[in-house]
Amino acid sequence: MRDSEDDREIPLSPLAIGYMWSTRIITLSVEMGLIVLAFHWLDRKLHSAPLFIIIGSLLAVAFFIAQITAMTKKPIDRADGEETGRSDP
Repeated sequence: MRDSEDDREIPLSPLAIGYMWSTRIITLSVEMGLIVLAFHWLDRKLHSAPLFIIIGSLLAVAFFIAQITAMTKKPIDRADGEETGRSDP
């Protein structure tokens, strides 16, 4: 049974997909920077030279990798209706 035209999702253009990925990466980068800045502030407050900034940097990188991995598991529809994970036959 075929879906009606109203039930189908409109495929995204390659430009829209590019904008989606760029906003996702920028958002993650800002979050990563805020984590590092928070730990830098904690370092200055407790006078513990590079201890918390190193911990914060490692935590931010781990968070970034986890978020990128979660984002890339869900495919985004291309303009021609194919999923990005498939290759052309």
